[in-house]
Amino acid sequence: MPQALMAAAIAACLPLVGCESPGGKVSVLSGQAPLAGSTYAWAPDGQPGSGDPRVDNDIIRERIKTAIDTNLAAKGYSQVAPGQAKLLVAYHIGLQNKTDYSATSMGAPGGGVACGRRGCIGGYGWGMYGAPMDVDVRSINYTEGAVMLDLVDAASGKLAWRATSQKRVDEKDATQDGLNAIVADMVKTLPPGAAPAG
Repeated sequence: MPQALMAAAIAACLPLVGCESPGGKVSVLSGQAPLAGSTYAWAPDGQPGSGDPRVDNDIIRERIKTAIDTNLAAKGYSQVAPGQAKLLVAYHIGLQNKTDYSATSMGAPGGGVACGRRGCIGGYGWGMYGAPMDVDVRSINYTEGAVMLDLVDAASGKLAWRATSQKRVDEKDATQDGLNAIVADMVKTLPPGAAPAG
């Protein structure tokens, strides 16, 4: 019976282990400007480039804009001409190469220990502490990505709302489905836009 309880407890915990949300670490900042209305347009001055060709290209820019448009529409925001919009949308994206380290111990501590009436002594000439342990240190290279989504009040020019996503990224995060999932996670707490008229 204790083994069955242990197995049930482990099974209940498994979904919690290693499950990172698609947006990774998401933080939201709300400004003083209210999120008035449900209309938006893309900021007219375009997106600033990061200088990184992995994200500064037409394919990635179009995928990000599609992901943002899709998710804002799902929250009840409608895209209009810049002169009619109550909110202006902009995003910023960046990638950074990073290195992490993993250390693994190898070797049996105290291997070949002999015990008798006078106590225990280590074998193989290593003394009572046994053979030294080997430590294997490996470097793990990865890419960390950050996306920042800004909603700016068009009338005042003040930042109304900002969401930032930060996570380790790979090729699947650059697909349309991957970017849709990241942006959906970012706008989860965005107040809904006005319900459509009629």
